[in-house]
Amino acid sequence: MKTTLYLARHGQTQWNEVQRFQGQLDSELTEKGQQQAKNIALQLADNKIDLIVSSSLGRAITTAEICQQQLNVPVINLAGLLERDLGHWQGKHVADIQHDKNYHEILHQFTELTPIDGESALHCGERIFQTLKLLAQGQQHKNLLVIFHGEALRCLLAKLGESSSDNAYQLFDNGCLLSLSYDHHNHSFQLMAQNEQTTQTS
Repeated sequence: MKTTLYLARHGQTQWNEVQRFQGQLDSELTEKGQQQAKNIALQLADNKIDLIVSSSLGRAITTAEICQQQLNVPVINLAGLLERDLGHWQGKHVADIQHDKNYHEILHQFTELTPIDGESALHCGERIFQTLKLLAQGQQHKNLLVIFHGEALRCLLAKLGESSSDNAYQLFDNGCLLSLSYDHHNHSFQLMAQNEQTTQTS
């Protein structure tokens, strides 16, 4: 007995376009971002999506609403899927903070370090993991489209054992799509890799 979750990063935003950190702040989708949202839905047109689940940030909600127009299924928003809180980095341009102390470790590794007044990668990964686990447990035999954020996705994959030395913006383009299955018997997730092999994490 399984639940399939298709994980998507929201469409490009105005701040993405100018390399400005959003975190739990927000900006509008660009025209390119709106098209990326449509493309997410088109890729899943034959997958019989039952429900779209969105982060409660505006850029994810807008992406979800565009997908809803194509897929004609309900949308719900979950605060547990918010982007990682980047504290005092939020709203600043990458070029202005990339020389800050611990910048590389905070955004490239899976540790307890945080930006000032922000959230650690470990905490973010655990938050997303628990939110998706609870979601999957209540949606047996369903196919879910989950729309959230790049850094939150990086932290989740690190929690699942898929660590990388790259940052989220190198790993995940806007509108990218990954698939994850939840096995209700083993209470575990399986991340579907490009070669169709899986990584299992309880």
